[in-house]
Amino acid sequence: MHELSIAHSILSIAERNIPPGTEGYASAVSLTIGELSGIEIDSLQFAFEALKGKTVLAKAVLELEIIAGEAACSDCSTIFHMPSFGTACPACGSYIAHILRGKEMKVKAITMEE
Repeated sequence: MHELSIAHSILSIAERNIPPGTEGYASAVSLTIGELSGIEIDSLQFAFEALKGKTVLAKAVLELEIIAGEAACSDCSTIFHMPSFGTACPACGSYIAHILRGKEMKVKAITMEE
């Protein structure tokens, strides 16, 4: 379950980026996660909830923005939605494609409350 180590990394990134001496608490951590990242969302949320308890992010929730997978066919140059690896080009049926987006995962923001 690599989502546990990902949740740990998210907490670590968020903790490092809260300025020292900041009053209040973190209420949310905003992420972008690509559809092709291989991250199981439910498992990530479960792991985050399990790990956050004794951190400065104890009250924080994950806010997720899912980035759709997108690829360009290497044979006909069609750009198409790729919901999973091994998706054929809808125009020509080729499986040879260059992924344009959808593999990323990024901590975008930390919301602080007073």
